[in-house]
Amino acid sequence: MKTVASIDIGTNTILLLVARVDRERLEPLFDTETIVRLGEGVHKNGLLSPEAMERGFRTLTQYLERCQKLGAENIFAAGTSALREASNSDQFLKMIREKLNLSIEIISGEEEARLSYLAVARDFKELKESTLVIDVGGGSTEFIEGKSGHIVQSISLPLGAVRLTEQFLLSDPVRKEEWKKMEGRIGELLVRILHPSEPFSMVAVGGTATTLASVDQGLKELIPEKIHRFALQQETLRNQLHLYRSKTIDDRKKIPGLSPARADVILAGGAILYLAMKELKCPSALISCHGLRYGLLYDRLNF
Repeated sequence: MKTVASIDIGTNTILLLVARVDRERLEPLFDTETIVRLGEGVHKNGLLSPEAMERGFRTLTQYLERCQKLGAENIFAAGTSALREASNSDQFLKMIREKLNLSIEIISGEEEARLSYLAVARDFKELKESTLVIDVGGGSTEFIEGKSGHIVQSISLPLGAVRLTEQFLLSDPVRKEEWKKMEGRIGELLVRILHPSEPFSMVAVGGTATTLASVDQGLKELIPEKIHRFALQQETLRNQLHLYRSKTIDDRKKIPGLSPARADVILAGGAILYLAMKELKCPSALISCHGLRYGLLYDRLNF
């Protein structure tokens, strides 16, 4: 068996998966995420800040140490929305390459969608009908319709938990006018999303989705076994959003299942998923803990 690793470098989080692979079987050894907020301010000024780059560097240093301890022979790293948009992302890539000997591939929104779908298709083979995968990220959200392991259509929209929080949710607690403006912006873009012509199942991936499932169950700590394949109901998600809107960020940090580091952006992220479910008349969504980092390994190893 061979040990490999994948790193998903997003706007809000950086995720690491170390796994053993044998033919077409993947056995996770270590799977973690760190909220780095690499894309903090990018959607406003178009630049990665020195502080954000330093946070990213520290996290990647720790991840590579873990990879070395676990004997990872190959490490695949992909950067998404923040690195796509920041005009100085080359500076960050050069620092990581020269100091850590790690090459990061900046992937397009379309490639991000493809890899997210690949992860779901491999993990939810029992879904015979069409599948609509939604990946709510920090800077963008991908919508991918597929069937029998093949993508029918996909779109990447500039909707993200960090992006919308920085643009609209400036008060604490959030004011009604701010919420309405954010709702309006999400609605403007959601008219462009995929509307499958036949019955489908929705599968949500990413940290926003897993956090919402964790809060729904009142989990005191992240328990992947209870989150993966959990069915999140549209009605209970609506109730969560009402809860977040009524509380300050400090009060949100006390909610069971909600990581304090996500307390400021969970309202925007949850709103994207909820309004997408409403637009598609989808009463529930299955939650997957296996996102882009899994798809990256499946793809690069030709599973």
